[in-house]
Amino acid sequence: MTGRFRRIAGAGLWAGPAAAVLVGLALPSDALPPEGRIVAATAALMAVWWVTEALPLAMTALVPVAVLPVAGASPLERVAAAYADPLIFLFLGGFLIARAVEESGLHRRIAVRILGLAGRSPAGVIAAMMAATAFLSLWVSNTAAAMVMAPIAASLAAARPGGSTAGSGFSPALMLGTAYAATIGGMGSIIGTPPNALFAAYMREAHGVEIGFAAWMAVGLPAVLVLLPLAWLVLTRLCFRIGSGPMPLLPDAGIPMSPHERRVGAVAVAAACGWVLRPALERLLPGVALSDAGIAAIAAIALFIIPSGTGGRLLAWDEAARLRWDVLILVGGGLALAAAISESGVAARIGSASGALAGLPMPVLVVATALVIVGLGELASNTAMAAIFLPLAGAAAAGLGHDPVAFALPVALAASIGFMLPVATPPNAIVFNHPSVTGARMLGAGAPLDLIGVAVAVAAGMLLGPLVF
Repeated sequence: MTGRFRRIAGAGLWAGPAAAVLVGLALPSDALPPEGRIVAATAALMAVWWVTEALPLAMTALVPVAVLPVAGASPLERVAAAYADPLIFLFLGGFLIARAVEESGLHRRIAVRILGLAGRSPAGVIAAMMAATAFLSLWVSNTAAAMVMAPIAASLAAARPGGSTAGSGFSPALMLGTAYAATIGGMGSIIGTPPNALFAAYMREAHGVEIGFAAWMAVGLPAVLVLLPLAWLVLTRLCFRIGSGPMPLLPDAGIPMSPHERRVGAVAVAAACGWVLRPALERLLPGVALSDAGIAAIAAIALFIIPSGTGGRLLAWDEAARLRWDVLILVGGGLALAAAISESGVAARIGSASGALAGLPMPVLVVATALVIVGLGELASNTAMAAIFLPLAGAAAAGLGHDPVAFALPVALAASIGFMLPVATPPNAIVFNHPSVTGARMLGAGAPLDLIGVAVAVAAGMLLGPLVF
């Protein structure tokens, strides 16, 4: 953590309790019941700590367990239940599958195979690199996808004469394309990035809307298929001159797959098919209760049972223990806060206060909210932004008489967007180490992409969300 961010975190540590006290004192006594005032103050505390990262995000996510039962705002059993939501187990299963894919080396093989289809034109190589990265990011975290693909991108940039120099347009376009594709790809699946899981769990908890793996992909994947080519066009046609000379031959992908890779791939494909085909399977198997979380658990357990063909199992616990457990806690904390906001009367109060905005068209409200989230997300955690804004957006939608899905879904999609600054997303920070990627270049390419991303997120959420959900 740099000195500047350390100072921000230090200030946020004290600003959080101060904000909680101010909110508690500022609310009129007749505006909310006592438990509602406690929840509102807790939300203010968590918002400040999440934005400033005064504590690790997962530790801030434990504040509802520490505060709400002690203050009498919600029983411990109710708060703790949010940390065991079925969506968390779906996320856990997805993490375990992703870990097995990474440990087996299957992700590198997929990347090189896709790159092998690119041909030798610079634009084609960038397109293939972005497609491979986005595809990986559907199933593994965008950070992992960027870490896998960034070295491949750097080697391709270095292989092109003059490609790794600061003056070449090919190198920054390739490196930034890799980072942006990792971010965009995560929007396509419910396990691709934490804001997606937060949205699905929030809609189920607060509004009784079930959002399964296949249903999310029906909205998220079209957004990816639209935004990814637009990002490629911005990088290769608008921002950088990449040249047209042929690329050197791409890495050889002729080595046969190992039994370990084949078996991990089979488990991952089986899980994906189960998620996509679950509604049809439920109709074919009456009386059998299937769920996305259950399918993920079956696949995860299978990874610890099936031999790898090399003397071990497909996944060892030492490897699984390195998962991002903090993300699971963060999702649980967001759900606990959302449930408390809904049950304590805070959501109803937000809804009634939103009546002053009733004269504005809904698209204007959604775009404004999305722009605020993207702007704040450039400087703070995108996941934290989703945890803060999703309950507020849902409550405001209910107060204005709008469909909560159509209002909150663009917010969730927009929470993943962040292309302008190195601190906006981990993929941006990963490629920022490359000498050809400067702050000015990232800002110049990321600013139009942020606006395009907001437009795509709003369009996908408002047009496809009501049709699917």
